[in-house]
Amino acid sequence: MSVRLADAHAHLDLPEMLPDQEAVVRRAREAGVALIINVGIGLKQSRQALNTARKFRGVYATIGVHPHGVGSLGDKDLEALTPLAADPKVVAVGEIGLDFYRRRSSEESQQRWFRRQLEWAYSLKKIVVVHTREATAATLKILREYRSRLQGGVMHCFGGSLKEAQAFLDLGMYLSFSGTLTYPKAEDLRQVAKRLPLNRLLVETDCPYLPPQPWRGKRNEPAYVTATAKQLADLHHLSLEETAHQTWLNTLTAFELDGKVGEEVVG
Repeated sequence: MSVRLADAHAHLDLPEMLPDQEAVVRRAREAGVALIINVGIGLKQSRQALNTARKFRGVYATIGVHPHGVGSLGDKDLEALTPLAADPKVVAVGEIGLDFYRRRSSEESQQRWFRRQLEWAYSLKKIVVVHTREATAATLKILREYRSRLQGGVMHCFGGSLKEAQAFLDLGMYLSFSGTLTYPKAEDLRQVAKRLPLNRLLVETDCPYLPPQPWRGKRNEPAYVTATAKQLADLHHLSLEETAHQTWLNTLTAFELDGKVGEEVVG
C-alpha cells in the first residue's frame, strides 16, 4: 500500500508561505500529501485561500473569520463572502471559534461571531473548522446549542483531555492532530490520541506553524504532516501506510470530498 496523506489544515497564503508556494505544494505531492485543506482566517484571506485552491489540484479552501479578527467585523461582512461558498473548491466554514488565550477580540465579540458563523455555515450547508484555545468549556457550550444544525466539523489542532475529546466526538466532530503530537513534552496528548477511535482522527500541519519535532524551529509545510501521521501510527500500533489510508478516508468524509479529489478542474 502506497502512502497517500491529507493535510487537514494548512495556511498556504500567509506571508511565510508565499515566496515558494508552488514548491511547497510540489514537495507535498512528492511526500505523498495529495490533499491539502487551505484555511481562511479573514475576509481577504478567505478569498486568497480560494484563489490558491483554484490553482492546484488536491487543494481545497475554507472561508471564515478567525476569532482574533472578529472584533472588526461588521454586520454585512459575512454576506460578502457568501458567493464564494458556491465554488466547489470551498469545503467548509472556518477557521472559526474562540481564543481566550491571546484575546485579540473580546470574549463577548468572539462568542457572538462564533454563533453567527455557525448559523452562516448552517445556511450554506457547510461543515465547520473550529479553533479553540483556553476556551473549551465555552466552545462546547456553543456547539451544543447548535447540535441539531451542525453539518459536521473538525476540531483543529486538538490538544485537550480524553473527556474533552469524547465531548467533541459526541457532537459528531472529527479531531485533527498537528505536529504538537510529536513534541517530547506532549506525552499526555499522546495518551489521549492513543485511546481515540482512529476513524474519527485527522492529521494536519497548521503550516507555517507547529512543525513536527524533526523540524522544530523551522517553517512548517504540508510535506511534514508525514511525521504526525507516523506518530499516530505508532500510538495505534499500525503502519504508516495503514494510518495514512485511514486518515485520508476520514478527511474525505469529514469534508464531504469522496470521489472528488484529483478530478477537479484547475484554472
